[in-house]
Amino acid sequence: MRNRLSRSTLAVLAAALLVASGLSACGADGDSGEPGKAVTWYTPMPEDAARRLAEAYEKESGVEVKVLRQSAGELLSRIKAESGDPAADVLGLASGDAGPLAKERLIKSFKSTAAAGLDGRFVDPDGYWHANEMILIMLGVNAERWEKEAGGRALPQTWDDLLIPELKGKLVMPNPTLSGTGYTFVATQIFRFGGDEAAAWRYLDGFNALVGQYTDSGGAPSQLVATGEYVAGVSFAHDLLNVSDAGFPVELVYPKPTGLVISGNALVEGAPNPEGGQRFIEWLQGKEASQMIVDLVHSYPVRTDVTLPEGAKSLGDLELVDYDPVRAGEMRKKVSTEYADRYKL
Repeated sequence: MRNRLSRSTLAVLAAALLVASGLSACGADGDSGEPGKAVTWYTPMPEDAARRLAEAYEKESGVEVKVLRQSAGELLSRIKAESGDPAADVLGLASGDAGPLAKERLIKSFKSTAAAGLDGRFVDPDGYWHANEMILIMLGVNAERWEKEAGGRALPQTWDDLLIPELKGKLVMPNPTLSGTGYTFVATQIFRFGGDEAAAWRYLDGFNALVGQYTDSGGAPSQLVATGEYVAGVSFAHDLLNVSDAGFPVELVYPKPTGLVISGNALVEGAPNPEGGQRFIEWLQGKEASQMIVDLVHSYPVRTDVTLPEGAKSLGDLELVDYDPVRAGEMRKKVSTEYADRYKL
């Protein structure tokens, strides 16, 4: 059993890690079929960013967006549990999750007019997922603790550089069975070993031996590294950029090679308001909303007319694995189950 968050840590991180247990509303609802009927959005996007996007859409369109923010794993479980009688119109997801959901008829295909002009990598030919951003899996290092506790070593440059005895119990990692961040890290290891799962599991055995805590939330490790509770942690780039911008002593490490996933939204099959959901998805793909996402979340844009977040490395300067989103989605259940069984999560 891994350590749980201390009360002091919960107090420090409450504002950053608070997850809405219900739907946050931004306007007046209407009856079924009315032009102004609310849209319900399930999203793993950070709470504040999702709320501000919902407010911006309402201001522009007059349509309310109800937001439910949970981790990617929790949302996938929820959307499956609601099959046949969904409450959501729009589901935020990684592109790799779309294939399995489409096969289960949980999401609906449509062609987004806002996708015209996007690079082909960011357009689903089947119309199930609609890209908004690219997200890098990274490592955050507390510079002060690393200097004192890493045995004089330089900052890690690869994932293998982490496997040192000085870090035993000092790494924090999102639970891959619950968190999209955590699962992306695991899939990245499989892809960087060329699909050799046995080699990847050997690496993960060594990595797990150093983990002091698995968190339910993908954003939690960046906060725990920022406050110095852990020396290093696995996180998405945008979470680390946020804590770095806030002035915490966090070094951003882009391990060579690392994974990049495409994140976006899908229209829920049987949605209460499919027309409204489609319009909201297309709005999210537009230039204004895309720039808002980059500015609020610090993720990488899929549009060429949107600027990179401040402090982010250019994609051309990074060494990336050949991350296969389709295979990542197909193997998620199997890999997550093995991870849980293997490491007693």
